Amino acid sequence: MKNKICMYLPPFAGDYSGVASALFDLGGMLCIHDAAGCTGNYTHFDEPRWYGSEAMVYCTGLRKMEAILGDDEKFIKRIIDNALEKKPEFIAIIGSPVPNVIGFDFKGVANAIEKRTGIPTFGFATAGIKGSYKDGIVMAAKALFEYYDSHDQKEEVLKYTAFPGISPLDMPQDIYENIQRQAEANGAELIQEKGMYGSLDFYKNPRSIKQNVVLNQAGYEIAKYMQEKYGTPFTIGFSIGENQPEINAINESSVKGLLIADGVIGLSIKKYLNSLGLNVNIGVISGRFDGAIDLTNEDKIMDEITAGYDFIIADPLILELAPEGVDKISLPHYAVSSRVKKAENWNYLDTENWRKRLGDYVNLANEKLA
Repeated sequence: MKNKICMYLPPFAGDYSGVASALFDLGGMLCIHDAAGCTGNYTHFDEPRWYGSEAMVYCTGLRKMEAILGDDEKFIKRIIDNALEKKPEFIAIIGSPVPNVIGFDFKGVANAIEKRTGIPTFGFATAGIKGSYKDGIVMAAKALFEYYDSHDQKEEVLKYTAFPGISPLDMPQDIYENIQRQAEANGAELIQEKGMYGSLDFYKNPRSIKQNVVLNQAGYEIAKYMQEKYGTPFTIGFSIGENQPEINAINESSVKGLLIADGVIGLSIKKYLNSLGLNVNIGVISGRFDGAIDLTNEDKIMDEITAGYDFIIADPLILELAPEGVDKISLPHYAVSSRVKKAENWNYLDTENWRKRLGDYVNLANEKLA
């Protein structure tokens, strides 16, 4: 339990936020089963698309006596009445700590609601305690694939490029749209609309996906699942700048940095920084990733940021914990600092932005390599 306690950092986005984030753009009705606390955490702090949107995200309004007595019919009726009026593409019941503690049967209730409404219904036993937002994104994706696989899935000609598992919890909207434009400029036909992180057609017709482009750790797990299940090939990461050289080995520079980010985003940035002559270690907060340091709790983060790096690239809340004498480059991560540090976002696809922030280190690395 010690490793779950945060003294200086806010809790990172949890699995229930990951499920909701993955489903947000898909036209479903999302019902977070709680008394409003976790729903508020998601809509106010873990979902930048919430304000001004028409997404159907609701709190079931779980109360003390309902939890104690197990009065499930009361909230089931609320969901059914609302669903018959709104006619969503699907219904998702998403868990919070209390229903998990009392042993709420998410899948059983979801099956009952689907039988009474005729609307596809999913139950996710998330709790925000053990799993990360990445786990929630992957959980949601697999549930949708499994459902639509068994319900008259259409065979499609290989046609689309997709970005599986991508979420604003990892990648800001403007960066994501930039990558979408680059893909289209290279001739790709995207299954996700411009600016949309998700597409229900992606789950209904996975055999129409010609290629997956992985932009984050959740996407990597989903792409591996699709490769095994449907034979879909995938590539990992994105380029920063044009004509970026391939770096097959870490250079000999003594300039060392730490980059704390999503694993795939970190790998893409590391590749570019290596090309500038900089050694960079990647640390990840959302679960293990090959070649990266596991920083899934505050204790591990504190140990690593004091390990003698020349510079640290991380969310600004993490940078506040770094020792004096270490150069700090802010790279906001919405799953960490939410909208508190959203204004500090910058275009990390632009090479000039990196040179402004790391110019002295680039010059020093080049001198030592000369």
